[in-house]
Amino acid sequence: MFGLAFLLFLTMLPALGIRGTAAQEADQLEVNSKHYIVINADSGDVFAQKGAHDQVAIASLTKVFTAVEALELAPLDTLITTNESDLMSADATTMGFGPGETYTLKDMLYGMLLPSGNDAAHAIARSLGAKPGDSDDQAVKRFMDLINQRITDMGLKDTHLVNPHGWGVPGHHSSAWDVATFMRYAMNFSTIVEIMGTSSYTTSNGLITVTQSNKMINTYAPLIGGKTGYDNDAGWCLVNLAQEDKTKMIAVTLDGVAPDDWYDDNRVLLDYGFSQQTALTQSKAAFSGDVVGYVDPAAAQISRSVKTGANVSGQEKPIAKVSNDNAAPVALTAQEPPAATSIIKKEGGPPTWWIGAVVFGLVLIPGLITYRIRWSRANRIRHGVDTTTADH
Repeated sequence: MFGLAFLLFLTMLPALGIRGTAAQEADQLEVNSKHYIVINADSGDVFAQKGAHDQVAIASLTKVFTAVEALELAPLDTLITTNESDLMSADATTMGFGPGETYTLKDMLYGMLLPSGNDAAHAIARSLGAKPGDSDDQAVKRFMDLINQRITDMGLKDTHLVNPHGWGVPGHHSSAWDVATFMRYAMNFSTIVEIMGTSSYTTSNGLITVTQSNKMINTYAPLIGGKTGYDNDAGWCLVNLAQEDKTKMIAVTLDGVAPDDWYDDNRVLLDYGFSQQTALTQSKAAFSGDVVGYVDPAAAQISRSVKTGANVSGQEKPIAKVSNDNAAPVALTAQEPPAATSIIKKEGGPPTWWIGAVVFGLVLIPGLITYRIRWSRANRIRHGVDTTTADH
């Protein structure tokens, strides 16, 4: 375990001693949403925030977390058969299936993320969380336990999720900061980005066509994709990912004003983020504000697998971010000390250098130390310095 501990220590070194200065509320923007944040998606630099760490309901923004967990657990062609427990009340947004219908996981992800189907979210969690003998509720609970473990592994402090769709229940909460942080992670799953940027989709069995609930997909040219959310507890919520030239921005607005102010809030924040990044680049000054970051959950998974011998490899893995060293920025907040750096996995499984480093730490280092001790003692014996034997 010495090698693993040494490895984890190395991942923390770049993070030590780096702190930010709190970004100010952008009052001049007249954003009406009660909680918001806009960040550079690649660097994590925060350009504006308000109440970003307030723990509040996030409604269907929860489904971004559910989508990531689903892709970690199963391939897109996994078949999911619906049942009565997946069906929702008339006041919930749905994909629109009936009981006993079979769809692929890909179909369900589109049904969850485009029209914000609560029924699809439940079907995904029930199916992928199930073990033999489980009730539907037990299967969903197991799925949610996996999500919350991922949240903990990433170092997110403001989030605890009770169900896979976000339909208001006590104890189900996150923050603008954590949603933006998780979106930084989620955007590295190519399937999620593709779905979030799609206007409509017809399921593989041809039974259902779903359409995008995010109006900005057709009204804001830089938009790559995003997710809407609403319930009585959360108000109008939105997370969006947009790109101008090579710069990506993430904006999160929570508890916004209807009918369309909440959309306008998000657009204003994205525009502001792009303008601030341009000014920063032109000035060639170092960024001095807060930085949104996370610890790659693979680090904690690998640590647990070494201890237990479990296989923690998932299905679709995040693609590497574009950077000089293929690593995400340091996982930091201005208020708390860093836990480690953000390390982005490549497609196909855990990074190969992690595996090699763990093997090196666990096997080669102790062997080299033993060899060095024995060689040194043997050398001293040959020169008449040490009269003890090499073995005891």
